[in-house]
Amino acid sequence: MTGAAKGLMTRDSVSGLAMIVIGALVLKFALDIEITEQGGIGPRVFPLAGGGAIFGLGLVQTVNAIRIPLAQRDLPRLRDMLPVLLLCGLAILYLIAITLFGYLIGTAACAPLTLMLFGVRSPVAMLVAAVLCPLIYHLVFFVGLGVFPPYGAWFDLLDVIQGF
Repeated sequence: MTGAAKGLMTRDSVSGLAMIVIGALVLKFALDIEITEQGGIGPRVFPLAGGGAIFGLGLVQTVNAIRIPLAQRDLPRLRDMLPVLLLCGLAILYLIAITLFGYLIGTAACAPLTLMLFGVRSPVAMLVAAVLCPLIYHLVFFVGLGVFPPYGAWFDLLDVIQGF
């Protein structure tokens, strides 16, 4: 790696670039959501807003990191970057899980993993997160706001639950 390339690889620039990539992926997936109704809050609104916010914040963070003089830049170490890279990987895994297995299963699987990344090790807390996160988010977005949940391509727990 050249000296100039090393100078661009700071913690802030790497995490900003990761946010840009994840935001772009969210935007791409959100644009693939079919619009089934006219007017009101459609199923694309929240993914587009979230993806756009992540993309925009990543762009700001990357630009700010590049504007720091080269002599003052803090070069990243792999152990410092590992949590950022793991969180980015988890975000991509979450998108794939929701696409394949639906919102409830994807959220129930990824919520405890996210807690683990932030240092929570209590099995009880992770179990509670696996149950409460999908439930609370489902009630807020899909029941309260009337947004349709993303259904899984391979399997969706909502198909089973709605039968009861």
